[in-house]
Amino acid sequence: MIGDAYFYIPWLLPVTESSKWNRSVPVFNEEDLAIFIGDQAIQNKYLHSIDFILDYFCLYREDNKIFPKPELSERKVWLRNIGHESKKISRIIRSLNYCGHPELAKSLQQLAIKLGQEKGVIQEETMEIWTNLLKQ
Repeated sequence: MIGDAYFYIPWLLPVTESSKWNRSVPVFNEEDLAIFIGDQAIQNKYLHSIDFILDYFCLYREDNKIFPKPELSERKVWLRNIGHESKKISRIIRSLNYCGHPELAKSLQQLAIKLGQEKGVIQEETMEIWTNLLKQ
């Protein structure tokens, strides 16, 4: 379900700007963000959700770093070229950065670029987006 569905993304991975595709999804304001970042129980649940989603992408988190799972080395392709998977990675990076985890965001950004180059059918435009994502 994680790979084929996308309706859960805005709810699990909050950001501070609305989607250009769906204006009805929730958007964090400064007050929401302060509460989210400041509440350890919320942070724990958020990181649990991140771990669950990373697992789908054959990745895992240790402290403030994200790594490929060993079984990813056996795969020729990291992301399928369907289901907006590259957009999901972009959203995860942005959400991590906004929600108080800039080191994790940077780690995923670097790993996504590396895996996109090594195991990818990732479009050049996506690679450019990932490269510039945290500069904004």
